[in-house]
Formats: sequence, structure tokens, C-alpha cells
Amino acid sequence: MAVHIPGPNHFELSHDDTRIVYALDAGSGAPQLHYSGPMGRHSFEGDAIRIEHSARGREISVTLDTVSHLRTITLTVFVPDVQLDDGGELSFRTVGIHTTRRRKVADAPGAELTTEPLEFDGLARIVEFRAAESSALL
Repeated sequence: MAVHIPGPNHFELSHDDTRIVYALDAGSGAPQLHYSGPMGRHSFEGDAIRIEHSARGREISVTLDTVSHLRTITLTVFVPDVQLDDGGELSFRTVGIHTTRRRKVADAPGAELTTEPLEFDGLARIVEFRAAESSALL
């Protein structure tokens, strides 16, 4: 039985050589995120995706790279709440940020936190997943 997800359940974001697909599984409503960009190719599901809801949309974060306790690189994107007319698709613009957190070495100069803002072109749509695992746009 499919879970009813109001609004679009499939978002494609692009910025230069970065491509992100964020989707909600039609069967369970579980989030999935696929990233391809300067940090390689990564796929995330369920609890590996951190989602904060606000009055304007969702802030979605994933950890792209961790080097022990020395460095962590995260990606956060803002997916706005959008409404689609007649089940079509909608283009939008949004923002994201790469954040690098470095462990501070005693008395060493340098930033503990660096950020790189990103501007994304986005496409929102409703994708229906059928029992045979094929998909069709509504």
C-alpha cells in the first residue's frame, strides 16, 4: 500500500558539476538522496539523511566525507514547499551549502569551519512508482 505524500515527491537539483536527486519513496515515504559532484558519487537513505522542517520547506543534510575526527564535510540543501498544477512539474531556484568542519589543533592557526554557498536550479515533480518498480510521471 502506498503512503500518500502531499505535493511533489521527486526533486532534481543542479549547480555547475553537482547533481542531486532527492526523492520520497512512494511505498514507505522514506527519503532517498543521490549526489554526484566534486565530492564523488554518494547515495543516502533513511536515517543517513537529516531533515529539518520549517514553515517554508525542508532543510536536508547529509555527510559526504569523514576523516576520523579530523574533518567532516556535509552538504545541506533547502527544498522549498511547492505546489504543482495538475500533476505537472515546476522549476525553481534554491540554495545549498558545503560545510567543512576541521578539528582544531591546539595553538594552530586556521579555520575550524569553512563553508561554500551553492545556488541550485531545481525541478519538482510527482513520480508514481508502480508495483513492477517502473515509474511514470503523473
